[in-house]
Amino acid sequence: MKKTQRSRLMVVATAGALVLAACGSSSKSSDSSSAATTAAAGAETTIADASSDTTAADASSDTTAESTDTTAADSGSSGAWKVNTDDCSDPEAANAKIEGTLKIGSVMPLSGGSAAIAFAPVADGFKAYMDYANENKLVPGITLEASIEDDQYNKDLTPGAVEKLLDSGVSVFSGIIGSPNNAAVRDTLNEECVPQLEALTGSPAWGDVANYPWTTGALIPYTIESKAFAADIKSAFPAGANVAVFNVNNEFGQVYADAFNEIAKSGGITVVESQTIEATDEAPPTAQVNAIAAKKPDAIMAVPLGAGCPTFLSELVNAEAANPGWTPRVYLTSTCASALILGIAGPAANGLYTLASAGLLDIGNPAVVAANPKAKAYADYMTKIGKADIVTTAGAGWSVAEVTVAILAQAAASPDGLTRASIIDAARNFTYEPSLGRAGVVYKMDGEKDPFLAEAVQVVQYDATTKIFTDIGPLNTSFES
Repeated sequence: MKKTQRSRLMVVATAGALVLAACGSSSKSSDSSSAATTAAAGAETTIADASSDTTAADASSDTTAESTDTTAADSGSSGAWKVNTDDCSDPEAANAKIEGTLKIGSVMPLSGGSAAIAFAPVADGFKAYMDYANENKLVPGITLEASIEDDQYNKDLTPGAVEKLLDSGVSVFSGIIGSPNNAAVRDTLNEECVPQLEALTGSPAWGDVANYPWTTGALIPYTIESKAFAADIKSAFPAGANVAVFNVNNEFGQVYADAFNEIAKSGGITVVESQTIEATDEAPPTAQVNAIAAKKPDAIMAVPLGAGCPTFLSELVNAEAANPGWTPRVYLTSTCASALILGIAGPAANGLYTLASAGLLDIGNPAVVAANPKAKAYADYMTKIGKADIVTTAGAGWSVAEVTVAILAQAAASPDGLTRASIIDAARNFTYEPSLGRAGVVYKMDGEKDPFLAEAVQVVQYDATTKIFTDIGPLNTSFES
């Protein structure tokens, strides 16, 4: 890689740190072999025996449930999307074979406040699946080495964390948390042609394949989430609804709010109040919620962040108590849709509406786990390694790592072998059924035609007593590209 670009990344990181301190705070066309199909299916293999006395490797035995339709798209066939490495800072490095050990990097908020409380368990799930993948040799001949750096959900710290990982030999990034955090390193990773897979955010910016071919997203785009919420509001209030919007004041929250406001213009929804809170503000949003309560909207679309999710709900309960008879229908971003996070709010979270994050099952529901062999295998595996207490939130990290490994397996089985270029080619020519996905959920990307992995939405309602989400209506696949 060119030192000039790596040096520029360090300059950006240093400048960001100073500001923080001042504020006090290759292109081949051929038919791909059947090995690509086998490898991708193998990467989705369930872990049915992982909780038994046998080793985790035994999970790939005959007791393992077979995948039904996890065939990865043929990234080497004629007409399939192929990345252009001519503009890479080092085209030779982008097309070089990766052998032996593949270092996978990520950046997540592991400390520093509310975001860490909500998202640190994701790192445990991510690492757990990588360990499982190595035990079961899901990418034959390759040892996966996952390294996660902490940026405290501060976008000014993300470039430095990425620089550190690049210097350590990381060839692929996956599961970086946060829209502003991913955006802070997207230019550099695309210039250096390092895959930035599975950005753990639903920003629609990750669909810009033409300008940022090396960056892909993991979550349902926030624009689609907004449409799903608007559709449910219109169904619940056919005569029209007054709605208030509350969002964290950063890229994540603003994309969500802007999309909802635009949809509201189509009729049936009137936005009567909009309130924001800064991402770094850990004080309760008392004034904001009181301003919303003064308008007594029929519904509220809330997009707080991390531990701000239960804080917002607690303030809302206080406002409802001060305004007898006002019981708005509350919609909460899917990034809050974890019993671990909502459990902090207790009864204040009861009855809220949200979406099943990335189309995944409610792992916190014992009935769901008991009825689904793959979900049970996951829960048993996490229990075996001492992580039963975070199994719900860790599922997001597990699923991101699972999809990443499936992509790597497909790339390794391609005619080009495992390279940075073949990895991003595999990611953008990809069809996969996640092991923790709901029935009917299929992850798919198809070059510029379909740049978003997850687009099927399920509205759910939370019961604070049972800590279980109940489906509201069927799975909605109408937003699929």
